[in-house]
Amino acid sequence: MGWFMDWWQALGLAGQVMACAAIPMTVVMLLQLVLMIIGIGPGGESDSDAGDGAAHDNADVDHPAYEVTGHGHNHGNGNSNSHGNSIWRIFTIRGIVAFFALGGWAGLAALAAGIPVIWAIQIAVLAGVVALMLASIAIRLALRMQDSGNINLRNALEQNAEVYITIPPSRSKTGKVTMVLQERFVELEAVTDCETEIKPKTKVEVVGLADKDLLVVRPVEGT
Repeated sequence: MGWFMDWWQALGLAGQVMACAAIPMTVVMLLQLVLMIIGIGPGGESDSDAGDGAAHDNADVDHPAYEVTGHGHNHGNGNSNSHGNSIWRIFTIRGIVAFFALGGWAGLAALAAGIPVIWAIQIAVLAGVVALMLASIAIRLALRMQDSGNINLRNALEQNAEVYITIPPSRSKTGKVTMVLQERFVELEAVTDCETEIKPKTKVEVVGLADKDLLVVRPVEGT
């Protein structure tokens, strides 16, 4: 352990902060990659928070106005709300992990190259932002590839899901749920007719389709 302590002390405060960000986040990123490869956990983030709804244009669901719940709402604004908030969906779990992991290592590399601390910090932030954007792009591509399997959202009706991103009340905006659909773990956009928002980790039931790529859900009784 002596070599580690020598290395740690030589880093200085800025380097130690970067190492504290880079090392654990790299471990998390590798675990996410392994779990995704073996098929455990969401294949598209997550953090999908990031698919912008464009990933769910399924050819099999050919009735945009298909409605099961019987509510006469106009659902045309569901996706526009999603697109309006798309900038926030860059900040997914995987994206944040990539930001700290790659940004931390870039900063440490800059310090090791003898670059002044102030510049090393800026290099770390810039590398982290690039990693964040690349993670967002990768998640979008993964979701689009996921849809190539012709997932039919009608198969989600009366099935249970779990809220991933908070679903605002009264169909005011969209949230996201995760579920197993057609033997695949998928992330889908959803709205609710409930008058209160539905928090993450809440179990919900799919009760209808507000649009060709938008689920209508309600909390499962007893949760």
